[in-house]
Amino acid sequence: MTIRLIIGRAGTGKTATCLDAVREELRRQPAGPLLILLVPEQATFQTEYALASTPGLQGFIRAQVLSFRRMAFRVLQEVGGAARAHIGDLGKRMMLRCLLEQQAAQLKVFRHAAGQPGFTETIARTLSELKSYCVGYEELADTIDLLNSTGGTGQLAGELADISLLYNCLEEALADRFTDPDDYLNLLADHMGHSEAMRGATVWVDGFSGFTPQEYRVLTALARTAAQVNITLCSSIESLTGSPVESDPFYPIRETYERLMDMAVQEKIKVERPLILDSTKQGHYSEPIAYLEKEFFNLQATPLAGAVEEVTLVSAANPVAEVEGVAREITALCRDQGFYYRDIIIILREIGAYGELIATIFADHGIPVFIDQKRPVMYHPLVELIRSALEVLETDWSYDPVFRFLKTDLVPVSREEVDLLENYVLAHGIRGSRWIDGIPWKYNRRMTLEDE
Repeated sequence: MTIRLIIGRAGTGKTATCLDAVREELRRQPAGPLLILLVPEQATFQTEYALASTPGLQGFIRAQVLSFRRMAFRVLQEVGGAARAHIGDLGKRMMLRCLLEQQAAQLKVFRHAAGQPGFTETIARTLSELKSYCVGYEELADTIDLLNSTGGTGQLAGELADISLLYNCLEEALADRFTDPDDYLNLLADHMGHSEAMRGATVWVDGFSGFTPQEYRVLTALARTAAQVNITLCSSIESLTGSPVESDPFYPIRETYERLMDMAVQEKIKVERPLILDSTKQGHYSEPIAYLEKEFFNLQATPLAGAVEEVTLVSAANPVAEVEGVAREITALCRDQGFYYRDIIIILREIGAYGELIATIFADHGIPVFIDQKRPVMYHPLVELIRSALEVLETDWSYDPVFRFLKTDLVPVSREEVDLLENYVLAHGIRGSRWIDGIPWKYNRRMTLEDE
């Protein structure tokens, strides 16, 4: 029941250290207490693939790659505690929509916004975030009382009152009927000590820069139950042990480090000597990239000696010119240097401002591109087909839903035919029962001398 930190800058091999430790233990003892790699949800597949593709490792049943939620499912499946049906995110939004309609008269600030598109999703995200940070509606009520007693902002107090009301109503609606997915981690922390599988396990926590209060609760319960918990921190040791400087790029990691140390002291958990990886050995990076990683935020850095070919800094007049330059460079690499499009990755700080530009400009250059961006399901052609079909019946065949239905390209009518039909319908004012009364359309076009 100990905690050990694995500390190193980017590229020093923290993930490789965790994987190698698991591989070594599997070779030494194929059966035994669980070996768990706890990683972010989006990294579970690549981590499991890296472990499964280890040369000479024919298979394993002792090691598991889990996310926090998957660990909750694994533990609750063993010890119980989640017998109620699990409500999904969509089900919770539907329940919130119903609650908003029922409580509309009680809302102080959100009464008029409650019917706006997307408001239910916004409230659902807000309540999920409150649960992630272990803030209940009781704490919200205390904050409202404090604001009212100190003459705080009336608008803020009203918004918090509405959120607290919806929070309380949702909890009452879910009670004894469903398990909220946002409660999984709290259930995991409460039941961790009863899990035989977790008792004596060795855990490696990798890929996190910080944790929510719910996740800290899970780590605390895990440290009390497992034999050893290894946690990787992407930082230099100087940033963790020197004087705190808020402008230090590793300052958020330092806050995580201090929170973990406070947790260990409060829970009386032994902290082992940390494993500090050599920052001069950044095997994944070439020398110029490693130099940038280390010195990018250092205004007094010594320039890197010698010519650098792997890194090019380019200034563009605007985002359009920037994307155009990237497209021309990709074309040159594939045409003149034998690269394939699949060999090239574009990394962006913020994809929102560039996603549409990249899709449009790359299409003009004939460059195939996959943009890794979540899109709202409401804009999917199949969803639009269903929505517009229902709206056609609800609005008695009004113009707009009819042609939204036809323009999904999921009907056996070409886009050119749809355009001709749309012009015809607009010209002659066809609407309502004229679409389905069975009487042929026999409208004549009035020709003038100006028509060809």
